[in-house]
Amino acid sequence: MAITAGRRRRRLITGLTVVLLSAAILLLFHFDEPLRRRFGGVKPGVQLQGIQMEGLFRAEVAEIIEKIAFTEGRKPVDAVLDDARNAIVPELNGVEVDLEATIERIMSAEIGTAVALQYRQITPLICWDHYPSKPAYQGNARKAAVAFMINVAWGDEYLLNMLKVLEKEGARGTFFLTGTWAGRNEAMIRRMVEGGHEVGNHGYSDAEVFPELDAWAVTRSIRQTNEIIFDAVGRYPLYFTPHKGEFNDLTLELVSRQGMRTVLWTLDTVDWNKPGVAAMHEKIINRIGPGQIVLMHPTEDTVTLLELILPEIKERGLSVIRMEELFDPVWLGAPVSGVGK
Repeated sequence: MAITAGRRRRRLITGLTVVLLSAAILLLFHFDEPLRRRFGGVKPGVQLQGIQMEGLFRAEVAEIIEKIAFTEGRKPVDAVLDDARNAIVPELNGVEVDLEATIERIMSAEIGTAVALQYRQITPLICWDHYPSKPAYQGNARKAAVAFMINVAWGDEYLLNMLKVLEKEGARGTFFLTGTWAGRNEAMIRRMVEGGHEVGNHGYSDAEVFPELDAWAVTRSIRQTNEIIFDAVGRYPLYFTPHKGEFNDLTLELVSRQGMRTVLWTLDTVDWNKPGVAAMHEKIINRIGPGQIVLMHPTEDTVTLLELILPEIKERGLSVIRMEELFDPVWLGAPVSGVGK
């Protein structure tokens, strides 16, 4: 019994000691702010945009980020219906600082970490996905970029030079191919995609006049061409453009049912008619602007034209990008942490 009582006393003393030490530590932690910041605040050396965040508590971090957020981001831009052409101009997402995500990054950051602001994309109220059968003649003019629509239904003797000029200047094109041409030139299609370019659907044959075709013929033309392109590069095209820009409501509806968008152009080089390099240069350079689509074909004069206009387009602060990028609702260079709201 004496041994049991002694053990109980020792246990009691040990317990009391632990309680007293814990209470002392809690009191010290409560009244010693540097200690609280050391263990409960942001770790040493953590920065946000050059601001030292070390030792700050969560509420203090939130206050700093809220102030920064007032000067960051862009409002969303709705897609616009073009009644004159029964078409649509795509939207642009808004961008804003994601307060909670940024706070979490800072509070959990390791010692000496430079943390970047976290953003989220804001979807506009009106998007072009709401109008899948509307054609597009241009991208959003607030995006500092243009796209080249390069239609290929005949010939390939100048294509490789065209690709080399585009790639030398850091430009990318969207090549719209007929099924008959694509079926004979799978290696060239792969070369296009490997060079960072995009491939679109230009119908099965340039002899087709889409407004004169019935639903079965339109669907067959689009599907045949899509399958040939998929066999070559493992991806279906996103966009279709009709020969000579000829289409009707049936064409638009059937293209949209394939999960594609009908696309036309803003500026036409008319290079197939051989107007000469000087005339094409004057026309394009005098009229080109943000969001526009320029139609061309793989001709000898077009290759020379590209050598002239690509540096000039770049000097104007415009990028030459794939159509998929032009129509993407994300601003060029914008953070893409997520889409919401």
